[in-house]
Amino acid sequence: MLESKWGLRLIALVLALVFFLSVNNVFGNIFEGDNLGQKSSETIEDVPVQVRYDNKSLYASDVPNKVDVDISGPQSQVLKAENGDSIKAVLDLSDENAGKHTVQFQVNGLNKDIDYNVKPKEATVNLEEKVTKTLKVEPDVSNNDLDPDYKVKEQSVSPETVKVTGGKTQIDKIAYLKATYKNKGEISEDTTDVAQMTAFDRNLNKIDVMIQPNEVNLSVKVEDYSKKVKVKTKAVGSLPNDREVDSINLDNNEVEIYGNKEDLEDIDEITASIDLDDVTGTTEKEVEFEVPDKVTKVSPKDTTATIKVK
Repeated sequence: MLESKWGLRLIALVLALVFFLSVNNVFGNIFEGDNLGQKSSETIEDVPVQVRYDNKSLYASDVPNKVDVDISGPQSQVLKAENGDSIKAVLDLSDENAGKHTVQFQVNGLNKDIDYNVKPKEATVNLEEKVTKTLKVEPDVSNNDLDPDYKVKEQSVSPETVKVTGGKTQIDKIAYLKATYKNKGEISEDTTDVAQMTAFDRNLNKIDVMIQPNEVNLSVKVEDYSKKVKVKTKAVGSLPNDREVDSINLDNNEVEIYGNKEDLEDIDEITASIDLDDVTGTTEKEVEFEVPDKVTKVSPKDTTATIKVK
């Protein structure tokens, strides 16, 4: 083969190829690659927390929902851990009684070759006597949930009562149990939909309790947005020279104005103009209101003014 011109050419080609691969470190990249166990580290965020305790007689509060876990080890195992969903950060209080307990997190679901560090390393959990109480649910649809052209007319929930379970201290603190829509905004018609419930103390701080059922049906009826405003009188025209106004009284000193919520925000009063030109004595007149541009309707649309002169 060595005597063959084509054989020599083939050997030269092979040597050139080996030289090229060596210069470009291809062999090094292969043998030093991830597939042969290169070490790496990553942070897995929002790992769910699981608490083990006597949940038949006790209730755990002040438990974080999620933690971050730093992991390091063989890259193949780190990659597997990153893409897995079986990892749990566990707080083991199986042998503990009621009271506050500080315990370190343990991580389940990782390969034995993986080292980990939980952030934070520990949590303080409060175990209390477990209490269940039936409480009334308050519907909580505010005007902020509605289209600005509407306001709440009537609201209700079904069922009206639910069972709330928690530590005795938490249950005793509950002042309000409110139902709010999960994904609603700009409501412009009568609506019934699923609502979630939240327990609050008197200062509207959330209270960590379990609610069953955890959802209710929340219904709201809406009507055109309106607000009450004062009526001020404005006298126009004049009385005869020997007369002057003693008093002007309206049957309606307050009226309802309608329109967009934002448009009505700065309107606190409207005007009723009283024409005095033909008044010679005590007189009753039907007067209409001066309606601002952004007001779509006034109720009532007019009122009676009693004018007394002297």
